[in-house]
Amino acid sequence: MAVTTTPVEQIMTQAEHLPYDERLRLVHRLIDTLKLSRETNRPQYLVYGQFRGPQMSTEEDFRLAEWHPTETELNGA
Repeated sequence: MAVTTTPVEQIMTQAEHLPYDERLRLVHRLIDTLKLSRETNRPQYLVYGQFRGPQMSTEEDFRLAEWHPTETELNGA
């Protein structure tokens, strides 16, 4: 029966055999990729008045669009 391993498990096994300096370099490289991912995945918020149509959005429109969770929603139900 063949043992299947994920790519992450394979990389971890290989990393265990690297010298300390190389493992540290690998960690730094991974951290850099996480920083880059976080920068590109920042939330983009609507800007008041950005999408001008026949009628401008009002403050009331924004208030109505806000999410106001119930206690049930907040508790994971």
